[in-house]
Amino acid sequence: MKLCDYMGLDWFKGLQREVDNSTKADVAKKMGICRAKLSQVMNGCGAYGTGAASTAHIERDYRRTFEQMECPHSGHSVGISICRENALSAAPTHNPRQMMQWQACQQCAFKPKPLVQEAATPKKNALKAAARAVDATPVQQAGIIDKVTLPLPVVGGPQINTTQEAA
Repeated sequence: MKLCDYMGLDWFKGLQREVDNSTKADVAKKMGICRAKLSQVMNGCGAYGTGAASTAHIERDYRRTFEQMECPHSGHSVGISICRENALSAAPTHNPRQMMQWQACQQCAFKPKPLVQEAATPKKNALKAAARAVDATPVQQAGIIDKVTLPLPVVGGPQINTTQEAA
């Protein structure tokens, strides 16, 4: 087995642990992928070994299948992505039940750390908002009379005769 870049990552170690406790066929079946593809990833063969193929979908399938935990607050089994979403999102001030869950997540011993991409997101959003503010051009609102429209005649004033009378 040759060592590939992805083999040192935490998800691959977890995948290896699952295969060690079971079989490649069982793990592949649970993940919903074929055993041959899992074998190539585990052994660093084929396109995965050369780096020509991405292991992102294998990682995603592994995490969806095997990374479940019991939430101390709700007592339900939740995926790590749901846990991450609840703990790292902004406070849901619109819903008291979600606010209680969020507050419990902030005190939880299992609270996940933000990923590098998530930490950079607010800065990117601020830059995008600043760019939009610079590029903003006033938009004409509906109902505003344009400058070409003639003014309405004054009530009781002389009326303009628009018809040509032949003399």
